[in-house]
Amino acid sequence: MERERSREGAEAAVPEMVGEAPSWRELLAQLPAVATSGLPVLLLGETGTGKELVARALHALSPRRRHAFVAHNCGATPDSLIESELFGHVRGAFTGAVSDHAGLFEAAERGTLFLDEIGDASALLQMKLLRVLQEGEARRVGDTRLRRVDVRVISATHRSLEKSVTVSAFRSDLFFRLNAVRLRLPTLRERGRDILLLARHFLAQAAAREGGGAPELDATLKEQLLRYAWPGNVRELANACQFAVRVSGARELVTFAHWPEAPFATAVAEGAGLHAETRALEERRLRETLRRTHGNKTQAARALGLSRQGLLKKLKRYGLGPVGGQVALDAGEDAD
Repeated sequence: MERERSREGAEAAVPEMVGEAPSWRELLAQLPAVATSGLPVLLLGETGTGKELVARALHALSPRRRHAFVAHNCGATPDSLIESELFGHVRGAFTGAVSDHAGLFEAAERGTLFLDEIGDASALLQMKLLRVLQEGEARRVGDTRLRRVDVRVISATHRSLEKSVTVSAFRSDLFFRLNAVRLRLPTLRERGRDILLLARHFLAQAAAREGGGAPELDATLKEQLLRYAWPGNVRELANACQFAVRVSGARELVTFAHWPEAPFATAVAEGAGLHAETRALEERRLRETLRRTHGNKTQAARALGLSRQGLLKKLKRYGLGPVGGQVALDAGEDAD
């Protein structure tokens, strides 16, 4: 469970919402009115589309922004702990309860409770949620005192709750309580050139952590980013950009050689053709060998089965030539 409470009197900051696609801008345009309505919100979208980001924006734009935003994954709590997790417990309520403990609703008092993956909630969790939402009050485990609950609930799921209701996997009464306002998030593949905007954004973030400037994207790689289906959506893209900078060491230019091998590289290679695939693999092999030999070109040439002159030609081709007496392992440039 994640609990975040704003400093006393401080307002939650609206998170940066990068994107210019019409579907994304249309979603953002709805947020201020939805945020101030105070109604429960159901966020729909594939995994990785940014549902928690939107939930945080709704909280930051709402009158509750000076209070806590509490996030909880509904599939992460076993039934044996659900009541304690939701409502808290008092000292001595059960074995191991050595002190009073505030539950999710109490922690989010006057703020926002974000229930992620509500479609994964067990039958017991659904029942307990429905009860507190209906009655507006809760009791800590082991306590006799009822507490009033003042919490705005935002829930999210990648599942079709309507289908779950049809097959009795999700309570219809809870569904209608959570579904006062419904917002659907577009997939990354539906957002077109937002893919490149987001890639630059994530690359800049990763580079800043390493103390450098944002690297550029290789032109061929850009084309493949736009062609890829992105099953993991924005989360997958963010992870790949982090990998390119912080693991592969991209600095001035990000190429195929910096990108994670699976699953994206396979799809990129298939779309880019044999020539691009061969170049990407060769550049990656050169970089890895130079790292192992700490930039010693004689040892690298021997490990690769090349003459020293042959290695130097390949280093020049990929922009890995000497810079200041050392091999530039972190910069790359496509050249025929």
